[in-house]
Amino acid sequence: MKKIKYTVGETFVGAGGSHLGFKNAGFETLFINDINPDCLKTILHNNKELNSSLVFDDSILELNGKKIKKSLKKDLDVLFGGIVCKGFSLAGEKSPNDPRNYFYRKQINLVKDLKPKISIIENVPGMKNAKVIDSDTPLELKKEIDWLWKELNNLKGIKAANTKNNIDNLTVDQKRDSLRIRKEKILLKLKDTGMLITVLEDIYKLYQKIGYNVYHKVLNSAWYGSGTKRNRLIIVAVRKDLKGEFKFPAPTHYTNGIGTLDDKWKDIVKKLPKCKTVGECLEEIDYSLSDVDNLPMNHNPKTVKRFTYIPEGESIAKHIDSLPDDLKISKFYSRGNTMRLSRSTPSPTLVPGHSNFPVHPVQHRSITVREAATISGFPLDYKFFGSHSKRCEHVGNAVPPDLAEAIAKSCKIFFETNLK
Repeated sequence: MKKIKYTVGETFVGAGGSHLGFKNAGFETLFINDINPDCLKTILHNNKELNSSLVFDDSILELNGKKIKKSLKKDLDVLFGGIVCKGFSLAGEKSPNDPRNYFYRKQINLVKDLKPKISIIENVPGMKNAKVIDSDTPLELKKEIDWLWKELNNLKGIKAANTKNNIDNLTVDQKRDSLRIRKEKILLKLKDTGMLITVLEDIYKLYQKIGYNVYHKVLNSAWYGSGTKRNRLIIVAVRKDLKGEFKFPAPTHYTNGIGTLDDKWKDIVKKLPKCKTVGECLEEIDYSLSDVDNLPMNHNPKTVKRFTYIPEGESIAKHIDSLPDDLKISKFYSRGNTMRLSRSTPSPTLVPGHSNFPVHPVQHRSITVREAATISGFPLDYKFFGSHSKRCEHVGNAVPPDLAEAIAKSCKIFFETNLK
């Protein structure tokens, strides 16, 4: 009997970490979407099978789910999206109604149109607690919020211009203070009426409205063979006409202290191999090959000298007092990276700062794009496109392929168990 090949569509596909995971699990990709041309160039160059898939370079805000559904030649089993979601700060001047806070709502609108059997949203764990305005908030209140936050931002610009031109800001400050009082009243109203909720609450509510059961769990990529101990929030929505409960993938690797385990997994992990380390990842790389993604950054001499004071596996913040005066920086210094990786453990989350990743375990330089990609779980011959800083971002933003593959396999198990 011919084995069924399940299908997947991907938004925010980036450099292809999630795609690799689903491909390795045997899924056929029907379409991909990303607004970044370098990311699309990267994923298409490295994954030739996508020549027969649909490619959309529109913003998620512009995607038309009904048109996509008509263009698909097969039913969509899974829709996966590593959604960008910033939420908003109650203390800031950014509108809580900014559409960039709500890409997940557009994703769920796509789910409503495409009707995949399973929809998956991937993001940072902080997405659980980020505050947003309830999707059912009255339109008039949303309009007032948009106007008020826009005015506050405009005043910020006016004040900066006045200061530059030595113009008194008394009137501007008075107007700003008045608007901030009005802003606090609105925020209090949102809280008191229950219209200020977490992203996770909103996602559950929206999925349930369109007929999906929802599950969520924080998974650590190191549990599945990645060389980075990156925690990710995975939200899985299963169409209600499908019977059965979705089960998240149990770890295949474990080292004490990495991630927070479910009680049901605590006995399982005792027999598992240790999580992959940075040292093991770096040993896989052939440094004799010519590889633009493996070219080290050209740090200035002062930066290199500062690196020499960072012991393996530690941050410069612990050693500020031992630095010569001309090398001292703030403990909260964020320009570039001030932490050296350890060869004996998985890497922390690889988020590039000022175009560079953490410091190499023994060499006095930041790790290369290739080294970061290998730690994350990309193939050794995977080529990235764009400027150095953008390639760093593409690797840092990618879903670790091993984690994506584990999730994809859980989807297959669900289908094979419940689609009979």
